[in-house]
Amino acid sequence: MSSGTQAEGSGRTAEGAALDLLGEVLYVEAGKIDLDAGFTELGLDSILAVEYVSMLKSELGVEQTVAALYELGTPRALFAGIAAQA
Repeated sequence: MSSGTQAEGSGRTAEGAALDLLGEVLYVEAGKIDLDAGFTELGLDSILAVEYVSMLKSELGVEQTVAALYELGTPRALFAGIAAQA
């Protein structure tokens, strides 16, 4: 992952924080998430996607839609978009 932007009020990057949140939603250790696997392949169904999008907005201020997650396809693509927004 790139150095990226700092998440609000912390020393971690926004991309790292988004990965941590994804791990939380999927109930897996963030470091075990394949960044190039599709969200569906990772187990992110529509209900979990709504929860994840909400967490991204409330904790990182990232405006994202569930449809955009699936269009982007992978965590790596999402995190690249988060880095570009900052």
